[in-house]
Amino acid sequence: MPSRVGVESMDDFFSRMKDNAIELDRGTTVRPGFHLSFEDPTDFLEVITPARLRLLREITTEPMALSVLALALARDPSAVRRDVALLESQCLVTTSRVSNSGHGKRTMVKRVATRIELAAVV
Repeated sequence: MPSRVGVESMDDFFSRMKDNAIELDRGTTVRPGFHLSFEDPTDFLEVITPARLRLLREITTEPMALSVLALALARDPSAVRRDVALLESQCLVTTSRVSNSGHGKRTMVKRVATRIELAAVV
């Protein structure tokens, strides 16, 4: 399932939803996907920072330990944890806690989509 994250005006959003409704009324299947739209480019840039973009590129749709992710990015684990929490709140990644054989639990992170398209028109 592809994901699209971008800047989109309210008019464009409602136009896209109207087109989807027309297709559904015709009995046509609407292509599944996830859209995260920001009306203001500044809001988009607050969520999709260069560090978070690198994080999204490193994560796959297979679960990856947060500690391994922090090592791969050469970043502090607490900073990666904060970025993962924000991306999870925007439904771009998911996390789960799993047993770490004798060492407590660890956080696993995975991307919700195999492909994430970033788009902005200013």
